[in-house]
Amino acid sequence: MTAVSESERVSREARGSRTSRLVTSALVAGACAALALAGCSAGQMTQTATQVAAVPGVNVNAGTIALRNLVIGYNDPGGYPVGSNAPLEVRIFNEGVTAVTLVGASADKATAVSLVGPPEPVVTPAPASPLPATSESPSPSAAPTGSPAASPADSASPAVPASPSASPSAPAPASSPISIQIPPQSYAALVPGEGAYLQLTGLKEAVVPGGWVTVTFTFDNGVSVPVQIPLAPQPAMIVPRATSVVPAGEEGHE
Repeated sequence: MTAVSESERVSREARGSRTSRLVTSALVAGACAALALAGCSAGQMTQTATQVAAVPGVNVNAGTIALRNLVIGYNDPGGYPVGSNAPLEVRIFNEGVTAVTLVGASADKATAVSLVGPPEPVVTPAPASPLPATSESPSPSAAPTGSPAASPADSASPAVPASPSASPSAPAPASSPISIQIPPQSYAALVPGEGAYLQLTGLKEAVVPGGWVTVTFTFDNGVSVPVQIPLAPQPAMIVPRATSVVPAGEEGHE
C-alpha cells in the first residue's frame, strides 16, 4: 500500500509540474504576441482616426414635415466673412397625405435667404421613413412669414457648395422666388452643385467654425419652423500610411 501511494504521489507531482510549464509557456507566448502587435501598429493611424459622423447636420420635425441634414456648406477654415453669401444644404420630407409648399425663408444673420440655381424642380419619392431626428420638434407657428410664388424650384443631388461672394458689392447668383412643392410621401433635396438650393445672402455677421445661423422656414399650411443651422465641419483628410525606408546597402542585414 505504501509503495502504491508513493507512486501515485510522484505521478500527481509530475502531472502538476507539466501543467505549470504549459500555463507558463502560454502566458509568455501571449505577452510576446501583444508586444509584436504593438510594435507593428506604432506610428500608424487607426481605421477610426479619420472617421466622422455620417450625418453632421441638424434634424427637426414639425408635424408631417421633416427637415433633415441641415448645414451651411463648408467654405474654408476661416468660414464666411460679413457681407458674403453662404450656401445651405436642406432636405425637406413630406410625411403627410397632402402636398406642402415651402413659400419663404428668413435668417437672423443674413439680409435674405434666396433660391439660386436651375429653376427646374426635382422631387424624389421618400424612403419608408426619413433619418431619425436628433433635435426637438418646434411648435408650428400659425402665421407664415412668406407668400407663395409662381415659379417652383428644387434639387436632389449633393455636391460641393458654391463659392460665396467676396463682398456685399460682388455679384450674386441669380435668385428666384421661393416656392417649392413637396408631394405627399416625397422629399426635396436643396443641395448645391446640381440644381436649385437655398443661400444666405449678405451675411450680417461672420460665420466661423462652430457657429450657426437661425433660419426660419415657412410653409403654405401655416407652419413656420426656426432651425439653428451649423457650419459644416471640414471634410476629413486621409493621411497616407507610413512606410519604413531601408537605407541603401543594408538590405538583408539584421
